[in-house]
Amino acid sequence: MNRIGLALAVLVTISPLTLALARSVQAVDVQIKQAQANQPEQSVQRTFLNLISAIEENNYTKFISQGNDAFKEAITKQIFTQVNGQLSPRLKKGYSAVFLGKLNQQGYQVYLWKLSFKDGNDDVLARLSLKDGKVGGFWLN
Repeated sequence: MNRIGLALAVLVTISPLTLALARSVQAVDVQIKQAQANQPEQSVQRTFLNLISAIEENNYTKFISQGNDAFKEAITKQIFTQVNGQLSPRLKKGYSAVFLGKLNQQGYQVYLWKLSFKDGNDDVLARLSLKDGKVGGFWLN
């Protein structure tokens, strides 16, 4: 009889723990699904990486190639050269880009990434604005 009572006590003690663990596993599963859903479309990711690689390669033509007319007009070779001088050395040393999310603003789809650099210095917030598949803006703060 003591063994049955002990087994029952263990079962009762384990059951809330098992339920708590099951809930934790479900919560992690939901977070993973949300994280997977929180990624940009492949075309957007490709555009972002093309812009970053254009900066790294000091390729002005490549940088403005996907832009709308206003973007091409606003980003002069001089502005691009300044950005390139600041970021290219850091990009070449290595970086990681984490997608943060997407906003709808004034008819544009705005995508945000966090750039962290292997040099350990400040992170950069990258903001890419797209409309009709064309770059309307690309800011690095």
